[in-house]
Amino acid sequence: VIHCRCSRCFSFPSKRRLRKRPRVLTLLSLPEDVLFHVLKGLPAEDILSVRAVHSHLKYLVDNHASVWACASFQEIWPSPNNLKMFERAAERGNFEAAVKLGIAYLYNEGLSISDEGRAEVNGLKASHFFSLAERLNACAAPFIWLFIRPPWSWSGSCCKAVVYESLKAECQLEKAQKGSILHCLAKVLSLFEDEEKRKESLEMFEESSKRGCLNSSYLLWESNRKAAMSDPGRYLQSLRKLRDYAAKGCWEAQIALAKACGNGNLLGLEAKSSSEMVSQIFQASLPISKQSIFTVQKGMNETMRYILIDWLVEVATMKDFSSLCLHMTVGCVDRYLKLRPVPRAQLQLLGIACMVICTRFISKEILTIREAVWLTDNTYKYEDLVRMMGEIISALEGKIRISTIVDYKEVLSSIVSLERRTLHLYSFICELSLLNTSLCMYSPARLAAAALLLAKILHRQARPWTSQLSECTGFSLEDLLPCVLSLHQKCFHDDVPKDYRQVSLTAVKQRFEDERYEEIGKEKVMSYSQLCSLLGVKQEDPEPSPLLKNVVEIQTFLSSPSGKRTKRPVREDSIQDDRGSFVTTPTAELSTQEESLLDNFLDWSLDSCSGYEGDQESEGEREGD
Repeated sequence: VIHCRCSRCFSFPSKRRLRKRPRVLTLLSLPEDVLFHVLKGLPAEDILSVRAVHSHLKYLVDNHASVWACASFQEIWPSPNNLKMFERAAERGNFEAAVKLGIAYLYNEGLSISDEGRAEVNGLKASHFFSLAERLNACAAPFIWLFIRPPWSWSGSCCKAVVYESLKAECQLEKAQKGSILHCLAKVLSLFEDEEKRKESLEMFEESSKRGCLNSSYLLWESNRKAAMSDPGRYLQSLRKLRDYAAKGCWEAQIALAKACGNGNLLGLEAKSSSEMVSQIFQASLPISKQSIFTVQKGMNETMRYILIDWLVEVATMKDFSSLCLHMTVGCVDRYLKLRPVPRAQLQLLGIACMVICTRFISKEILTIREAVWLTDNTYKYEDLVRMMGEIISALEGKIRISTIVDYKEVLSSIVSLERRTLHLYSFICELSLLNTSLCMYSPARLAAAALLLAKILHRQARPWTSQLSECTGFSLEDLLPCVLSLHQKCFHDDVPKDYRQVSLTAVKQRFEDERYEEIGKEKVMSYSQLCSLLGVKQEDPEPSPLLKNVVEIQTFLSSPSGKRTKRPVREDSIQDDRGSFVTTPTAELSTQEESLLDNFLDWSLDSCSGYEGDQESEGEREGD
């Protein structure tokens, strides 16, 4: 049978379409610049794992310093096993690695160094990495001096002294780009009682200033201010220098300039121009949002933060620390909580470590590490606090000093004359504001202005907000009313929260019930409805505070020395004899006889858990305790 080739009888075989296999995309398929963004910021240990995956990734990690410079060392501490990784990152520009290595060597924490010549070896190593950290510190004031500041050990080798001498020798060898390190050396010398050392510190500040350190320039201005005041011409020139430092961004200079303008030292300017200069400083203040704390800290709530800050107030009261120190400490705590998650069990460690750092930064009398550990009822060890200090400095990138309500309060106090009781009430309101994160919607400058207005209203002063205050702050009375009402609600209207023992948290109130504050904490305050009536605003019943919800569910996360424990003596004579009203502060003191019998044992028990020998603040702290 013959078939024709018509379409009915014959058909060509259809062509098969081959399916293309989809291209497999891997990490290596990404453009190189995208790969860098992936690698940057990875935990340091993960970078080593990624490096072992492929030769191309190994090439990127080994040949691009930025990968190590941006690596995260969060919750990783130097040890013999990871020392090379830390050193590699530090040498390639990683600030966190350099800071932690410096602290680890200084306190001999985590790195096993033989006893023979330990202070010398550790001191030289710590000096190298502190120097690296200071070079990498681009935006903060020089800070490494706070780790080597007095007290020093005068018997045996002293690691702090070795670090100081090594940094000094480095500055003498390399004269370029050492202004910040010279500033640190000068700060250390300025804290000694020896007049010769103080004179040498001024010479170092001058050299540091010549090398471009703005902080040294300001401190020199401050030391020469009194001498310049005797001559109007010199004083005017001095204020012009101050204006120059303020314009370059020195915060302390900006506050000093605002005070000078408020006092009537007008730099040869008209009063209006002077007020505008102060107003610019107030208007530049921005709200410091704290609500993100509870996004980062999954297991934390408002009440837990309240309890922590209340306890820090007790410590500040017992140790007689300034209001500025307290505000700085709370600021460091909040900034850290916004950046890194903290387990509930370490919240108290974070708080006391921030206070140790801040007292070293602004106070002559410091909170020593050993005493800080004791204040937590030895819940944490010496090395725990040392490591937390490293975590804090790293996370905050060395920026310890930021603007606080206290700074603006001092400016306003220089502009307007206040009665002593009104000034104490003003300070009382400012410290109460620390306890509530809901007030963070207002800038520190606005809070300071509103606190002043509220204090004057509560004392029923005529014309509580003058045109001068309005011009100097840039805030009108109407601008401040919402903040004033919020302050009154949070500070005086809302019920005080309680801890897990159902004890009211009133540390700030107790602090201001002291005689030196003229017992302003006991003063009866007008009601919220009276305030609204006086201000001529419609009263709206404030919502109940969220701090009172689920109080029963709040578990203890703070510890402090119990009444049964013995307490090593504290230097401050101003501490109240009866501390029974304090919630979590030490209550027991050793008698003279008990102290003489137990002192050596207590010293040994604390020294045994510390890696910081020779100058571990043992002898120095003993003198300072």
